[in-house]
Amino acid sequence: MSGVLSTLNQVFGLGKVDGNSHPIHPSTVHFPIAFLSLAYGLDTLYGLTTHYNISALRAVGPHLADISRAAYFSNLLGIITAIPSALTGFSELYAMISSKGIWQKIRKESTGETVYAGMNPTVRHGLAHGALNDIALLASVYNWWTRRNVVGYEPSGMNVLLSAAMLPSLMFSAYLGGAMVYKYGVGVMRMGEGAQIKADMERDEVTKTEGQTQYLKRKDQ
Repeated sequence: MSGVLSTLNQVFGLGKVDGNSHPIHPSTVHFPIAFLSLAYGLDTLYGLTTHYNISALRAVGPHLADISRAAYFSNLLGIITAIPSALTGFSELYAMISSKGIWQKIRKESTGETVYAGMNPTVRHGLAHGALNDIALLASVYNWWTRRNVVGYEPSGMNVLLSAAMLPSLMFSAYLGGAMVYKYGVGVMRMGEGAQIKADMERDEVTKTEGQTQYLKRKDQ
């Protein structure tokens, strides 16, 4: 059974089939980010309109019922679409920790000097990214559960407070996810020549161009 689960994780969690490796997780994050950020924003707007006398928001008053319903159903869609995102994200994080380890030392190949010793920055970003997303998902489940039987799905003060807190948290988590791809190269160059170039570059992160040069010389031989 463990072999079957491992195969399912490789295919549906990591996107690895034979020699191909296309991570699934990045393609699953857009819908939950869009739906949950919309829900959080609408709840925050509802709270500002009902608790504060802000002249710029007076025109929103007649639409509060629509806003509360839109926020509720957007939140529900965010929860549903977050499930595959959370599962594939866990698969990627687990694979990353298994291959890289939590702690890291970077040494210069030329001198053997240790230039960094501490938590692997990629793993650190991944743990923070996953934790913030899990907190947002739990808050969203709470908001859905406590409002499901409320007339008009109107948010309580706690619902508004959670949404207002989760909006910037979710945006920061999305930033961390982007940094993992564009700064640390997570999920890219995972097959073919790209995988070999990446492997060479990771041998000495202080001189990344050297790794690519080594590969190009090997290719011409």
